[in-house]
Amino acid sequence: MNAATALVRTESAACPAQAFRATLGDAARLCGFSQAAYMHLGHRLPRPEDSDAAAMETPRELISSGGLDEALYRKRGYLAFDPLAVRAAKAFLPFAWSLADLADPNARPLARAFEAWGVRSGLIVPVQDSTAGPALVNFLHAESQSRAALDAGAEAARDGLALLTAARLHAAARASLPVHGTSDAGLNAREMQVLRLAAQGLTEMETAARLKLSRRGVQFHLSRAGAKLDTTNKTAAVARAISLGLIAI
Repeated sequence: MNAATALVRTESAACPAQAFRATLGDAARLCGFSQAAYMHLGHRLPRPEDSDAAAMETPRELISSGGLDEALYRKRGYLAFDPLAVRAAKAFLPFAWSLADLADPNARPLARAFEAWGVRSGLIVPVQDSTAGPALVNFLHAESQSRAALDAGAEAARDGLALLTAARLHAAARASLPVHGTSDAGLNAREMQVLRLAAQGLTEMETAARLKLSRRGVQFHLSRAGAKLDTTNKTAAVARAISLGLIAI
């Protein structure tokens, strides 16, 4: 069992918020950050032309291990002015951010809030969920970092632990969210099998032995699954399948 699998298990889905905060803190430290916040955005974000924009100013779920005041974020409707959340709702790859990314006048109140909370930069890992709507995990830094360092961290996260950890955090929280409709992304039984075993940490050779396939056969099914999930590598395919609820850990 790898570290990310040990960190977040599906049975934590119904855990109290306080327990989930502790899990977020563990996830942040595992990935090299001081704190983390989980936010479930749902299927749409507020737009100025929306007549019901006020009702959309808070995320469906927001839990932070620290570094972000959940109550204040909700009370002041920061989601309506959060360019990071807007970007994450449409993104598939992790991206770094700093207070400089909140320079727009509309976002300045949020930037000042982050400063007051002792947060200077971070790494956002989006989780695209076609049934429950997008979510994100914001891994938070207390220190300012150069843009080059931030971008290097985001690049490393695209194939690494942060991507899988975010997907597993969302899967753990997802059981308590109202979900409408289902999607199997067109995966067949064999593609689901190889993804499940990959999620458990098995190598291609171990998967081949378990399923009595050749390694090339395992690679073929992983490639097909990745194409159907619109991903480019095994790690991303597993993360997407977890976030969609197709496989459990």
